[in-house]
Amino acid sequence: MDPRAHRLHKLRALIIGYGNPVRGDDAFGWHAAEHLASLVEFRANPGVRILTVHQLMPELAEEISGAELIIFFDSKAPSAEDSPGMVHCEEIHAEPTPPQHRGHRLTPANALAYARAFYDANPRAFVLSVTAATFAYGAPLTPEVEATIPMLARWTRERIAAR
Repeated sequence: MDPRAHRLHKLRALIIGYGNPVRGDDAFGWHAAEHLASLVEFRANPGVRILTVHQLMPELAEEISGAELIIFFDSKAPSAEDSPGMVHCEEIHAEPTPPQHRGHRLTPANALAYARAFYDANPRAFVLSVTAATFAYGAPLTPEVEATIPMLARWTRERIAAR
């Protein structure tokens, strides 16, 4: 069977929230994705699929190849230039080739590279990340990070509607 055959009915959007759900703000991707999944316009839309994963892996290539738009939700480590809760939006593109290592921890651009290499797919993709305040085990999302979720839901809604 042709590996591209499953893409006859492309999803409008695939949303992937990732991170560690028990490490403070590292759980942001999970919380953002779960928030979207709770909203009726996403839950009832067959053209949108929402996933939560601990880390990006090559096995996501097939899912990625079946969508026109990919949105990744993640947290990022704080830096001198960022304060907790700062939102970053970056349009990304596939790396030139998939990574040659055998590990399973990928960047969003690596995951897109696998989708392109295995399924000849090149969806439009964005990473929405929020600067974390803590990655402590058992800590909840900090208020600064949690406060970004409704705004990111609006951004996602608008981006999907614009497709």
